[in-house]
Amino acid sequence: MDFFASDAFLTALARDYHRARMFEFKRYEVQGRQVRLAEVNGGRVLTTGPFFDYVKPLHPDGPPQRTLNFLPKLVTSVIALDDEDPAASVPPTTLEPAPLIVWGAFGTWEDYLALLGRRSKTLLYNRQRKLRRMLREQGEPVFAFDDPEPEALDLCVKWKIQQYEGGHETLEDPAAIAMLRGLFEDGHLILSTLRVADKYVAVQAGFVWQGEYLYLIPAYDPEFARHGVGRELLLCTLEHSFRQGHKSFDLLQGAEPYKWNFATHVQLIESLGQPPLGRRARAAAERVIKRRLLAVSPQLFYRAKQFFLSGRRRVKETTNRFRG
Repeated sequence: MDFFASDAFLTALARDYHRARMFEFKRYEVQGRQVRLAEVNGGRVLTTGPFFDYVKPLHPDGPPQRTLNFLPKLVTSVIALDDEDPAASVPPTTLEPAPLIVWGAFGTWEDYLALLGRRSKTLLYNRQRKLRRMLREQGEPVFAFDDPEPEALDLCVKWKIQQYEGGHETLEDPAAIAMLRGLFEDGHLILSTLRVADKYVAVQAGFVWQGEYLYLIPAYDPEFARHGVGRELLLCTLEHSFRQGHKSFDLLQGAEPYKWNFATHVQLIESLGQPPLGRRARAAAERVIKRRLLAVSPQLFYRAKQFFLSGRRRVKETTNRFRG
């Protein structure tokens, strides 16, 4: 069972994000595939939410308890990537794939570094060059895989928001942050950090579940960007994951170019069934508005996005007060 189907994640989603009075976990069937989801307040099934990347099909264990007409994100297959040109081996898909590193393909950490070297002539060279400059100018970086300090989570959220012009819908949502903090306090969210001169310069939030690492939120201090601290923290975390004997390092959904440098496989994600009419109409309208605003002015789009997210947060806060 994957982490997004676990009691730990589904409890945080139902209890901390949706503030559900009652919730339970059930097996559902969608077009012949079984998945495990949370059902809140006696009927509503949660198929999306903050930090909810995908659903993986379960091995059938008897008849499902309910059926669903639509599931937005299901991992339908995992394929190996070409060593030399990994991105080129990804078939066309309407949803963003989830790159993955399968550690069983490598006997030693040096074997994996050799793969990185074949894919990019500059990645490891630039790492060493920036590391030497940081040592000379700032001091030696100190890596921690599981940092217990709440300050690290605060900085991770702050730095990630700063990277998004126009705002970050999830990380500026108090309910989503409450969910994230709940996962951290319960010991499920792992904060990996890099410090220089006892100052945090990069933080990476992720989950470890049944021998798999899930890469959730990478962030770094913009003042240290020229030292490549974000990439340095990722490589340190990768090495730790390998040496801990994890089965895989899941880079999660998103086709950012840098992920293909590291991935050995890719999880293909599809939607199943027909989405409700209201959902389809809303998604189509949002695409049209975004395209038109960006054509007029990117800054206009970012200001509109800030205004929209601020309004959505106020509505949610009012609704939560009413429920409370």
